[in-house]
Amino acid sequence: MAHSTGKAKSILSESFVENISKLNEDDLNSLVVKELQKTKALKEEMANDERLIAAQQICSDLKAGYTSVIKLGNEKVKYIMEKIAELQGEGQED
Repeated sequence: MAHSTGKAKSILSESFVENISKLNEDDLNSLVVKELQKTKALKEEMANDERLIAAQQICSDLKAGYTSVIKLGNEKVKYIMEKIAELQGEGQED
């Protein structure tokens, strides 16, 4: 898996990058496993965070209000455009 280290180096501390450069392949592999385990645990914690779940629900509820008003507005525009087309069609029949 080829990956550019340029972006990673800009995010990571210099000491971390220096320490990594001193490790052998086995130590690096072990470190990868540890970091992946931490990431998995954090994702699970995030998925079970009641505050975050509540915030997402609030966000969803707020969006629903806007979404329904937007849909209603779009339907009004469609209906008005159909009426305009009908009126234009009636004017052409003369």
